[in-house]
Amino acid sequence: MKIGSKIIITAFLLIGFSTQSQTKNQALSKINTEGFQKSQVMRIVSDLSDVYGPRLAGTDQYFTAAEWAKKTMENWGIDKVYYENYCQDCMGWEVKSFNVEMTAPAYMKIQAYPYAWTESSNGVQIGDLIWIENHADLEKVKNQYTGKIQGKTILIGAAPEPNMLFDPLSTRFSEAQIEEAKKSIEPTPNNPLSHNAGDMDLIGNLDAIFDKMVRKDDAFFAFLKAEGALSILGTTPFFPGIIHPSGTYNFRESDEKPIPYFAISPESFGKLKRLIGREMHPKIKFHLDSELYLKPENNVNIFAEITGSDPKLKDEVVMIGAHFDSWHPASGATDNGAGSAVMMEVMRIIKASGLKLKRTIRIALWGGEEQAFVGSMAYAEKHFGKVKETTRKKEFEKISAYLNMDNGAGQMRGVYLQGNEAVRPIFEKMLAPYSHLDVNNLTIQNTDFTDHDVFDYYKIPGFQIIQDKLNYSTVTHHTNLDALEYVPERDMMINATVIAALVYQIAQEDSRLPRED
Repeated sequence: MKIGSKIIITAFLLIGFSTQSQTKNQALSKINTEGFQKSQVMRIVSDLSDVYGPRLAGTDQYFTAAEWAKKTMENWGIDKVYYENYCQDCMGWEVKSFNVEMTAPAYMKIQAYPYAWTESSNGVQIGDLIWIENHADLEKVKNQYTGKIQGKTILIGAAPEPNMLFDPLSTRFSEAQIEEAKKSIEPTPNNPLSHNAGDMDLIGNLDAIFDKMVRKDDAFFAFLKAEGALSILGTTPFFPGIIHPSGTYNFRESDEKPIPYFAISPESFGKLKRLIGREMHPKIKFHLDSELYLKPENNVNIFAEITGSDPKLKDEVVMIGAHFDSWHPASGATDNGAGSAVMMEVMRIIKASGLKLKRTIRIALWGGEEQAFVGSMAYAEKHFGKVKETTRKKEFEKISAYLNMDNGAGQMRGVYLQGNEAVRPIFEKMLAPYSHLDVNNLTIQNTDFTDHDVFDYYKIPGFQIIQDKLNYSTVTHHTNLDALEYVPERDMMINATVIAALVYQIAQEDSRLPRED
Protein backbone atom coordinates (compact mmCIF):
# COMPACT_ATOMS: atom_id res chain seq x y z
CA MET A 1 0.00 0.00 0.00
CA LYS A 2 1.27 3.45 -0.85
CA ILE A 3 2.12 5.84 1.96
CA GLY A 4 -0.33 8.37 0.52
CA SER A 5 -3.17 5.82 0.74
CA LYS A 6 -2.35 5.09 4.37
CA ILE A 7 -2.53 8.80 5.18
CA ILE A 8 -5.90 9.16 3.46
CA ILE A 9 -7.35 6.11 5.28
CA THR A 10 -6.03 7.33 8.60
CA ALA A 11 -7.55 10.75 7.97
CA PHE A 12 -10.95 9.19 7.23
CA LEU A 13 -10.77 7.12 10.43
CA LEU A 14 -9.93 10.20 12.47
CA ILE A 15 -12.75 12.15 10.87
CA GLY A 16 -15.16 9.30 11.63
CA PHE A 17 -14.03 9.12 15.24
CA SER A 18 -14.29 12.89 15.60
CA THR A 19 -17.79 12.91 14.11
CA GLN A 20 -18.91 10.10 16.42
CA SER A 21 -17.50 11.92 19.45
CA GLN A 22 -19.05 15.18 18.33
CA THR A 23 -22.44 13.50 17.90
CA LYS A 24 -22.26 12.08 21.41
CA ASN A 25 -21.21 15.43 22.84
CA GLN A 26 -24.05 17.17 21.02
CA ALA A 27 -26.53 14.65 22.42
CA LEU A 28 -25.24 15.09 25.98
CA SER A 29 -25.40 18.86 25.54
CA LYS A 30 -29.09 18.60 24.62
CA ILE A 31 -29.72 16.34 27.60
CA ASN A 32 -27.92 18.75 29.92
CA THR A 33 -29.86 21.75 28.63
CA GLU A 34 -33.18 19.98 29.05
CA GLY A 35 -32.33 18.49 32.44
CA PHE A 36 -30.59 21.41 34.09
CA GLN A 37 -32.22 24.45 32.49
CA LYS A 38 -35.74 23.20 31.78
CA SER A 39 -36.20 20.72 34.60
CA GLN A 40 -39.67 19.60 35.63
CA VAL A 41 -38.56 17.03 38.19
CA MET A 42 -39.65 19.01 41.26
CA ARG A 43 -43.08 19.60 39.76
CA ILE A 44 -43.38 15.88 39.17
CA VAL A 45 -42.39 14.87 42.71
CA SER A 46 -44.62 17.61 44.13
CA ASP A 47 -47.59 16.18 42.24
CA LEU A 48 -46.72 12.66 43.33
CA SER A 49 -46.39 13.56 47.00
CA ASP A 50 -48.66 16.53 47.72
CA VAL A 51 -51.49 15.66 45.33
CA TYR A 52 -51.27 11.91 44.76
CA GLY A 53 -49.68 10.66 47.97
CA PRO A 54 -49.73 8.38 49.79
CA ARG A 55 -49.86 5.56 47.24
CA LEU A 56 -50.34 2.40 49.27
CA ALA A 57 -50.53 -0.59 46.95
CA GLY A 58 -54.03 -1.78 46.11
CA THR A 59 -55.77 1.47 46.99
CA ASP A 60 -57.91 3.82 44.94
CA GLN A 61 -55.34 6.53 45.66
CA TYR A 62 -52.62 4.40 44.09
CA PHE A 63 -54.64 3.94 40.92
CA THR A 64 -55.54 7.64 40.77
CA ALA A 65 -51.80 8.39 40.91
CA ALA A 66 -51.17 5.79 38.20
CA GLU A 67 -53.75 7.47 35.98
CA TRP A 68 -51.99 10.80 36.53
CA ALA A 69 -48.59 9.32 35.63
CA LYS A 70 -49.99 7.67 32.51
CA LYS A 71 -51.70 10.86 31.32
CA THR A 72 -48.61 12.96 32.11
CA MET A 73 -46.34 10.79 30.00
CA GLU A 74 -48.89 10.66 27.19
CA ASN A 75 -48.98 14.47 27.20
CA TRP A 76 -45.18 14.49 26.78
CA GLY A 77 -45.64 12.57 23.56
CA ILE A 78 -44.12 9.33 24.83
CA ASP A 79 -44.70 6.75 22.11
CA LYS A 80 -46.48 4.08 24.14
CA VAL A 81 -47.94 4.18 27.67
CA TYR A 82 -49.77 1.24 29.20
CA TYR A 83 -50.60 -0.81 32.31
CA GLU A 84 -50.07 -4.41 33.28
CA ASN A 85 -51.94 -5.95 36.20
CA TYR A 86 -49.74 -7.64 38.80
CA CYS A 87 -52.08 -9.07 41.45
CA GLN A 88 -55.63 -10.34 41.69
CA ASP A 89 -55.84 -10.73 45.48
CA CYS A 90 -53.85 -7.75 46.83
CA MET A 91 -56.18 -5.65 48.95
CA GLY A 92 -56.45 -1.92 49.41
CA TRP A 93 -56.60 -0.38 52.90
CA GLU A 94 -57.36 3.21 53.85
CA VAL A 95 -57.60 5.16 57.09
CA LYS A 96 -60.74 7.24 57.56
CA SER A 97 -60.14 8.39 61.13
CA PHE A 98 -58.19 7.38 64.24
CA ASN A 99 -57.11 8.59 67.66
CA VAL A 100 -55.04 7.18 70.53
CA GLU A 101 -54.97 8.67 74.06
CA MET A 102 -54.02 7.80 77.61
CA THR A 103 -56.82 8.81 79.98
CA ALA A 104 -55.31 7.61 83.29
CA PRO A 105 -53.37 8.14 85.50
CA ALA A 106 -53.36 11.48 83.62
CA TYR A 107 -54.28 12.57 80.14
CA MET A 108 -51.72 12.24 77.33
CA LYS A 109 -52.17 12.51 73.61
CA ILE A 110 -50.27 9.53 72.18
CA GLN A 111 -48.40 10.25 68.97
CA ALA A 112 -49.49 7.35 66.79
CA TYR A 113 -50.34 6.04 63.34
CA PRO A 114 -52.03 2.73 62.52
CA TYR A 115 -50.22 -0.08 60.75
CA ALA A 116 -51.62 -1.05 57.35
CA TRP A 117 -54.20 -3.80 56.78
CA THR A 118 -55.26 -3.89 60.43
CA GLU A 119 -58.90 -4.10 61.40
CA SER A 120 -61.18 -1.28 62.48
CA SER A 121 -62.00 -0.89 66.15
CA ASN A 122 -65.79 -0.75 65.79
CA GLY A 123 -66.01 2.56 67.59
CA VAL A 124 -64.23 4.02 70.60
CA GLN A 125 -62.64 1.43 72.90
CA ILE A 126 -61.14 1.86 76.37
CA GLY A 127 -59.00 -0.65 78.22
CA ASP A 128 -56.08 -1.13 80.58
CA LEU A 129 -52.56 -1.36 79.16
CA ILE A 130 -50.30 -4.33 79.77
CA TRP A 131 -46.75 -4.89 78.53
CA ILE A 132 -45.42 -7.94 76.71
CA GLU A 133 -41.71 -7.34 76.16
CA ASN A 134 -40.80 -10.45 74.17
CA HIS A 135 -43.49 -12.07 72.06
CA ALA A 136 -41.15 -14.18 69.91
CA ASP A 137 -41.59 -17.23 72.16
CA LEU A 138 -45.29 -17.75 71.51
CA GLU A 139 -45.66 -20.77 73.78
CA LYS A 140 -44.24 -18.82 76.70
CA VAL A 141 -46.60 -15.93 75.92
CA LYS A 142 -49.58 -18.30 75.80
CA ASN A 143 -48.63 -19.89 79.12
CA GLN A 144 -48.35 -16.50 80.78
CA TYR A 145 -51.23 -14.56 79.23
CA THR A 146 -53.99 -16.96 78.20
CA GLY A 147 -57.20 -15.73 79.78
CA LYS A 148 -55.60 -12.49 81.02
CA ILE A 149 -55.72 -10.07 78.09
CA GLN A 150 -59.38 -9.79 77.15
CA GLY A 151 -60.33 -6.11 76.89
CA LYS A 152 -56.71 -5.01 77.19
CA THR A 153 -54.41 -2.96 74.97
CA ILE A 154 -51.01 -4.60 74.55
CA LEU A 155 -47.74 -2.67 74.60
CA ILE A 156 -45.18 -4.84 72.82
CA GLY A 157 -41.39 -4.75 72.63
CA ALA A 158 -38.56 -3.18 74.57
CA ALA A 159 -38.37 0.55 75.22
CA PRO A 160 -35.92 2.23 72.82
CA GLU A 161 -32.64 3.41 74.29
CA PRO A 162 -32.62 7.18 74.90
CA ASN A 163 -31.07 9.18 72.06
CA MET A 164 -29.62 12.61 72.79
CA LEU A 165 -29.33 13.30 69.04
CA PHE A 166 -25.64 14.12 69.12
CA ASP A 167 -25.21 12.47 65.72
CA PRO A 168 -26.46 14.34 62.63
CA LEU A 169 -29.83 13.29 61.26
CA SER A 170 -28.80 14.04 57.68
CA THR A 171 -25.50 13.00 56.06
CA ARG A 172 -23.78 12.58 52.72
CA PHE A 173 -21.29 9.84 51.98
CA SER A 174 -17.75 10.80 52.92
CA GLU A 175 -14.84 10.46 50.53
CA ALA A 176 -13.48 7.70 52.74
CA GLN A 177 -16.71 5.69 52.47
CA ILE A 178 -16.82 6.09 48.71
CA GLU A 179 -13.16 5.12 48.32
CA GLU A 180 -13.62 2.03 50.49
CA ALA A 181 -16.51 0.89 48.33
CA LYS A 182 -14.63 1.60 45.08
CA LYS A 183 -11.69 -0.53 46.22
CA SER A 184 -13.87 -3.50 47.19
CA ILE A 185 -13.18 -6.74 45.35
CA GLU A 186 -16.10 -8.71 46.82
CA PRO A 187 -19.75 -8.25 45.85
CA THR A 188 -21.10 -9.04 49.33
CA PRO A 189 -18.89 -7.64 52.09
CA ASN A 190 -20.10 -5.43 54.89
CA ASN A 191 -21.22 -2.70 52.55
CA PRO A 192 -20.02 0.76 53.66
CA LEU A 193 -22.70 2.42 51.53
CA SER A 194 -25.70 0.36 52.58
CA HIS A 195 -27.26 -1.27 55.61
CA ASN A 196 -27.81 -4.37 53.47
CA ALA A 197 -24.87 -6.69 52.86
CA GLY A 198 -26.43 -7.96 49.65
CA ASP A 199 -27.90 -11.45 49.33
CA MET A 200 -26.98 -12.61 45.83
CA ASP A 201 -29.92 -15.04 45.79
CA LEU A 202 -32.52 -12.85 47.48
CA ILE A 203 -35.23 -13.61 44.92
CA GLY A 204 -34.63 -17.36 45.02
CA ASN A 205 -35.03 -17.29 48.80
CA LEU A 206 -37.68 -14.56 48.88
CA ASP A 207 -40.51 -16.56 50.42
CA ALA A 208 -38.36 -17.79 53.30
CA ILE A 209 -36.83 -14.36 53.89
CA PHE A 210 -40.24 -12.69 53.73
CA ASP A 211 -41.71 -15.12 56.26
CA LYS A 212 -38.74 -14.71 58.58
CA MET A 213 -38.67 -10.94 58.44
CA VAL A 214 -42.24 -9.70 58.16
CA ARG A 215 -44.66 -12.58 58.74
CA LYS A 216 -43.03 -13.78 61.95
CA ASP A 217 -45.66 -12.11 64.18
CA ASP A 218 -48.78 -13.48 62.50
CA ALA A 219 -49.27 -16.28 65.03
CA PHE A 220 -48.89 -13.82 67.90
CA PHE A 221 -51.45 -11.47 66.34
CA ALA A 222 -53.86 -14.38 65.93
CA PHE A 223 -53.41 -15.29 69.61
CA LEU A 224 -54.23 -11.73 70.72
CA LYS A 225 -57.35 -11.71 68.56
CA ALA A 226 -58.52 -15.07 69.87
CA GLU A 227 -57.99 -13.91 73.46
CA GLY A 228 -60.05 -10.74 72.95
CA ALA A 229 -57.33 -8.10 73.18
CA LEU A 230 -58.46 -4.66 72.03
CA SER A 231 -55.40 -3.24 70.31
CA ILE A 232 -51.60 -3.26 70.07
CA LEU A 233 -49.09 -0.44 70.54
CA GLY A 234 -45.51 -0.78 69.27
CA THR A 235 -42.62 1.47 68.35
CA THR A 236 -39.36 1.84 66.43
CA PRO A 237 -36.44 3.91 67.79
CA PHE A 238 -36.87 6.81 65.35
CA PHE A 239 -36.12 9.92 67.37
CA PRO A 240 -37.26 12.66 67.84
CA GLY A 241 -40.95 11.82 67.90
CA ILE A 242 -40.98 10.05 64.55
CA ILE A 243 -43.64 7.42 63.94
CA HIS A 244 -42.68 4.39 61.88
CA PRO A 245 -45.68 2.14 61.06
CA SER A 246 -43.81 -0.35 58.88
CA GLY A 247 -44.33 -3.98 59.74
CA THR A 248 -47.68 -5.48 58.77
CA TYR A 249 -47.92 -7.22 55.42
CA ASN A 250 -51.32 -8.93 55.60
CA PHE A 251 -52.33 -7.55 52.21
CA ARG A 252 -53.60 -10.69 50.52
CA GLU A 253 -57.32 -11.35 50.62
CA SER A 254 -56.75 -14.65 52.41
CA ASP A 255 -54.45 -13.18 55.09
CA GLU A 256 -55.77 -12.94 58.63
CA LYS A 257 -55.98 -9.27 59.56
CA PRO A 258 -54.59 -8.15 62.96
CA ILE A 259 -56.59 -6.28 65.56
CA PRO A 260 -56.07 -2.48 65.57
CA TYR A 261 -52.30 -1.99 65.73
CA PHE A 262 -50.65 1.39 66.17
CA ALA A 263 -47.07 2.55 65.84
CA ILE A 264 -46.37 5.17 68.49
CA SER A 265 -43.47 7.54 69.01
CA PRO A 266 -40.55 6.24 71.09
CA GLU A 267 -41.18 8.99 73.64
CA SER A 268 -44.82 7.96 74.12
CA PHE A 269 -43.73 4.33 74.38
CA GLY A 270 -41.08 5.18 76.98
CA LYS A 271 -43.52 6.99 79.23
CA LEU A 272 -46.12 4.23 79.04
CA LYS A 273 -43.51 1.62 79.87
CA ARG A 274 -42.25 3.62 82.86
CA LEU A 275 -45.78 4.05 84.20
CA ILE A 276 -46.37 0.31 83.95
CA GLY A 277 -43.09 -0.22 85.82
CA ARG A 278 -44.45 1.95 88.63
CA GLU A 279 -47.72 -0.04 88.64
CA MET A 280 -49.72 3.08 87.78
CA HIS A 281 -51.95 1.18 85.29
CA PRO A 282 -52.28 3.36 82.18
CA LYS A 283 -55.72 3.30 80.57
CA ILE A 284 -55.86 3.61 76.76
CA LYS A 285 -58.72 5.11 74.78
CA PHE A 286 -58.66 4.72 71.01
CA HIS A 287 -60.61 4.32 67.83
CA LEU A 288 -59.65 3.27 64.29
CA ASP A 289 -61.98 3.67 61.34
CA SER A 290 -60.30 1.98 58.39
CA GLU A 291 -61.53 0.33 55.21
CA LEU A 292 -60.36 -2.88 53.56
CA TYR A 293 -61.40 -3.61 49.98
CA LEU A 294 -60.37 -5.71 47.01
CA LYS A 295 -60.13 -3.99 43.62
CA PRO A 296 -57.74 -5.96 41.39
CA GLU A 297 -57.94 -3.23 38.75
CA ASN A 298 -55.97 -0.97 41.12
CA ASN A 299 -52.96 -3.29 41.06
CA VAL A 300 -51.07 -2.08 38.00
CA ASN A 301 -47.49 -1.51 36.94
CA ILE A 302 -47.16 1.56 34.71
CA PHE A 303 -45.00 1.36 31.57
CA ALA A 304 -43.99 3.86 28.91
CA GLU A 305 -41.71 3.49 25.89
CA ILE A 306 -39.70 5.67 23.54
CA THR A 307 -39.32 3.47 20.46
CA GLY A 308 -35.85 2.86 19.08
CA SER A 309 -34.99 3.84 15.50
CA ASP A 310 -32.35 1.29 14.49
CA PRO A 311 -33.90 -1.45 12.30
CA LYS A 312 -31.71 -4.13 13.91
CA LEU A 313 -31.66 -2.91 17.51
CA LYS A 314 -35.03 -1.25 18.14
CA ASP A 315 -36.46 -4.49 19.54
CA GLU A 316 -33.84 -4.43 22.27
CA VAL A 317 -34.74 -2.47 25.39
CA VAL A 318 -32.98 -0.35 27.99
CA MET A 319 -35.21 -0.34 31.05
CA ILE A 320 -35.33 2.16 33.89
CA GLY A 321 -37.57 1.96 36.90
CA ALA A 322 -38.62 2.86 40.41
CA HIS A 323 -41.37 1.64 42.66
CA PHE A 324 -44.48 3.78 42.48
CA ASP A 325 -46.22 2.56 45.61
CA SER A 326 -45.48 4.08 48.99
CA TRP A 327 -46.13 3.39 52.62
CA HIS A 328 -49.21 5.05 54.08
CA PRO A 329 -48.43 7.44 57.00
CA ALA A 330 -47.16 10.32 54.82
CA SER A 331 -47.01 11.44 51.20
CA GLY A 332 -44.29 9.05 50.02
CA ALA A 333 -42.02 11.84 48.76
CA THR A 334 -38.64 10.17 49.35
CA ASP A 335 -39.86 6.57 49.24
CA ASN A 336 -40.33 6.48 46.42
CA GLY A 337 -41.88 9.56 44.88
CA ALA A 338 -38.35 10.89 44.35
CA GLY A 339 -37.21 7.81 42.43
CA SER A 340 -40.38 7.71 40.34
CA ALA A 341 -40.13 11.43 39.56
CA VAL A 342 -36.49 11.12 38.49
CA MET A 343 -37.21 8.24 36.13
CA MET A 344 -40.26 9.99 34.67
CA GLU A 345 -38.08 13.07 34.15
CA VAL A 346 -35.51 10.89 32.36
CA MET A 347 -38.20 9.94 29.85
CA ARG A 348 -39.26 13.57 29.45
CA ILE A 349 -35.67 14.75 28.94
CA ILE A 350 -34.94 12.16 26.26
CA LYS A 351 -38.22 12.80 24.44
CA ALA A 352 -37.93 16.59 24.65
CA SER A 353 -34.33 16.50 23.45
CA GLY A 354 -35.48 14.99 20.17
CA LEU A 355 -32.72 12.39 20.21
CA LYS A 356 -32.95 9.31 18.03
CA LEU A 357 -32.02 6.17 19.94
CA LYS A 358 -31.01 2.84 18.52
CA ARG A 359 -32.78 0.86 21.22
CA THR A 360 -36.17 1.32 22.83
CA ILE A 361 -36.29 2.97 26.27
CA ARG A 362 -38.88 1.58 28.68
CA ILE A 363 -39.77 2.97 32.08
CA ALA A 364 -41.42 0.74 34.67
CA LEU A 365 -43.17 2.26 37.68
CA TRP A 366 -43.71 -0.75 39.90
CA GLY A 367 -46.57 -1.47 42.27
CA GLY A 368 -46.27 -3.59 45.39
CA GLU A 369 -42.52 -3.20 45.92
CA GLU A 370 -43.14 -2.65 49.63
CA GLN A 371 -44.88 -6.03 49.69
CA ALA A 372 -41.75 -7.93 48.54
CA PHE A 373 -41.57 -6.88 44.87
CA VAL A 374 -45.03 -8.15 43.93
CA GLY A 375 -45.18 -5.89 40.87
CA SER A 376 -41.73 -6.47 39.40
CA MET A 377 -41.86 -10.19 40.19
CA ALA A 378 -45.14 -10.55 38.32
CA TYR A 379 -43.62 -8.73 35.34
CA ALA A 380 -40.50 -10.89 35.34
CA GLU A 381 -42.39 -14.17 35.52
CA LYS A 382 -44.70 -13.07 32.71
CA HIS A 383 -41.97 -11.80 30.39
CA PHE A 384 -38.81 -13.71 31.36
CA GLY A 385 -39.86 -17.04 32.89
CA LYS A 386 -40.75 -18.56 36.23
CA VAL A 387 -38.55 -18.16 39.28
CA LYS A 388 -36.59 -21.34 40.13
CA GLU A 389 -37.03 -22.62 36.58
CA THR A 390 -34.30 -22.55 33.93
CA THR A 391 -36.48 -22.00 30.87
CA ARG A 392 -36.43 -18.40 29.68
CA LYS A 393 -38.68 -16.60 27.21
CA LYS A 394 -37.37 -14.78 24.13
CA GLU A 395 -38.03 -11.36 25.67
CA PHE A 396 -35.42 -12.14 28.31
CA GLU A 397 -32.72 -11.80 25.64
CA LYS A 398 -33.96 -8.39 24.52
CA ILE A 399 -33.23 -6.46 27.73
CA SER A 400 -29.86 -4.73 27.57
CA ALA A 401 -29.91 -3.28 31.10
CA TYR A 402 -32.15 -2.17 33.94
CA LEU A 403 -31.39 0.90 36.11
CA ASN A 404 -33.30 1.37 39.36
CA MET A 405 -33.65 4.28 41.79
CA ASP A 406 -34.98 3.63 45.29
CA ASN A 407 -32.82 5.01 48.08
CA GLY A 408 -34.45 8.35 48.85
CA ALA A 409 -33.88 11.77 47.33
CA GLY A 410 -30.10 12.08 47.78
CA GLN A 411 -27.72 12.84 44.94
CA MET A 412 -26.47 10.05 42.73
CA ARG A 413 -22.87 9.18 43.56
CA GLY A 414 -22.40 6.26 41.19
CA VAL A 415 -23.61 2.73 40.50
CA TYR A 416 -23.57 -0.57 42.35
CA LEU A 417 -22.20 -2.98 39.75
CA GLN A 418 -23.97 -5.89 41.44
CA GLY A 419 -21.01 -8.23 40.98
CA ASN A 420 -20.85 -7.57 37.22
CA GLU A 421 -17.20 -6.57 36.72
CA ALA A 422 -17.49 -6.51 32.93
CA VAL A 423 -19.56 -3.33 32.90
CA ARG A 424 -17.04 -1.29 34.91
CA PRO A 425 -15.03 0.11 31.95
CA ILE A 426 -18.26 0.82 30.06
CA PHE A 427 -19.80 2.82 32.89
CA GLU A 428 -16.47 4.58 33.56
CA LYS A 429 -16.50 5.91 30.01
CA MET A 430 -20.19 6.82 30.04
CA LEU A 431 -20.04 8.70 33.35
CA ALA A 432 -16.76 10.47 32.65
CA PRO A 433 -18.46 13.63 31.25
CA TYR A 434 -20.11 14.10 34.66
CA SER A 435 -17.09 13.49 36.87
CA HIS A 436 -17.24 17.13 38.02
CA LEU A 437 -20.53 16.28 39.74
CA ASP A 438 -18.98 13.30 41.59
CA VAL A 439 -21.51 10.84 40.20
CA ASN A 440 -19.05 8.45 38.57
CA ASN A 441 -18.11 6.21 41.52
CA LEU A 442 -18.42 2.49 40.82
CA THR A 443 -18.32 -0.40 43.28
CA ILE A 444 -18.48 -4.11 42.58
CA GLN A 445 -20.68 -4.39 45.64
CA ASN A 446 -24.35 -5.19 45.42
CA THR A 447 -27.17 -3.74 47.41
CA ASP A 448 -30.58 -5.34 47.74
CA PHE A 449 -34.22 -5.19 48.84
CA THR A 450 -35.53 -3.29 45.86
CA ASP A 451 -36.71 -4.09 42.33
CA HIS A 452 -33.33 -4.35 40.59
CA ASP A 453 -32.83 -7.60 42.53
CA VAL A 454 -35.44 -9.22 40.30
CA PHE A 455 -33.47 -8.42 37.14
CA ASP A 456 -30.20 -9.44 38.76
CA TYR A 457 -31.73 -12.81 39.64
CA TYR A 458 -32.47 -13.40 35.95
CA LYS A 459 -28.87 -12.44 35.05
CA ILE A 460 -30.08 -9.34 33.28
CA PRO A 461 -27.68 -6.47 34.06
CA GLY A 462 -29.67 -4.78 36.81
CA PHE A 463 -28.22 -1.91 38.77
CA GLN A 464 -29.17 0.25 41.72
CA ILE A 465 -27.94 3.85 41.89
CA ILE A 466 -25.65 4.84 44.78
CA GLN A 467 -27.25 7.85 46.49
CA ASP A 468 -26.31 10.07 49.40
CA LYS A 469 -28.22 8.98 52.47
CA LEU A 470 -29.36 12.44 53.58
CA ASN A 471 -32.03 11.66 56.22
CA TYR A 472 -33.59 8.66 54.48
CA SER A 473 -32.77 6.08 57.16
CA THR A 474 -33.04 8.46 60.12
CA VAL A 475 -36.16 10.51 59.37
CA THR A 476 -38.24 9.65 56.29
CA HIS A 477 -38.12 5.93 55.44
CA HIS A 478 -41.63 4.53 56.07
CA THR A 479 -42.41 7.30 58.57
CA ASN A 480 -44.94 10.06 59.08
CA LEU A 481 -42.29 12.55 57.88
CA ASP A 482 -41.81 11.22 54.35
CA ALA A 483 -42.62 14.61 52.86
CA LEU A 484 -41.55 16.96 50.09
CA GLU A 485 -39.59 19.11 52.54
CA TYR A 486 -36.87 16.43 52.49
CA VAL A 487 -36.40 16.40 48.70
CA PRO A 488 -33.50 18.67 47.56
CA GLU A 489 -33.99 20.17 44.11
CA ARG A 490 -30.33 20.18 43.00
CA ASP A 491 -29.91 16.49 43.85
CA MET A 492 -33.03 15.59 41.89
CA MET A 493 -31.95 17.56 38.82
CA ILE A 494 -28.51 15.93 38.82
CA ASN A 495 -30.02 12.46 39.23
CA ALA A 496 -32.44 12.83 36.33
CA THR A 497 -29.95 14.42 33.94
CA VAL A 498 -27.08 12.03 34.58
CA ILE A 499 -29.32 8.96 34.35
CA ALA A 500 -30.81 10.29 31.09
CA ALA A 501 -27.27 10.61 29.71
CA LEU A 502 -26.37 7.12 30.91
CA VAL A 503 -29.52 5.61 29.40
CA TYR A 504 -28.91 7.37 26.09
CA GLN A 505 -25.39 5.99 25.87
CA ILE A 506 -26.45 2.44 26.77
CA ALA A 507 -29.11 2.63 24.06
CA GLN A 508 -26.48 3.65 21.50
CA GLU A 509 -24.01 0.83 22.24
CA ASP A 510 -23.28 -1.59 19.41
CA SER A 511 -24.15 -4.54 21.66
CA ARG A 512 -26.05 -5.21 24.87
CA LEU A 513 -24.30 -4.69 28.17
CA PRO A 514 -22.38 -7.84 29.18
CA ARG A 515 -24.20 -10.27 31.43
CA GLU A 516 -22.91 -12.25 34.36
CA ASP A 517 -22.27 -15.95 33.82
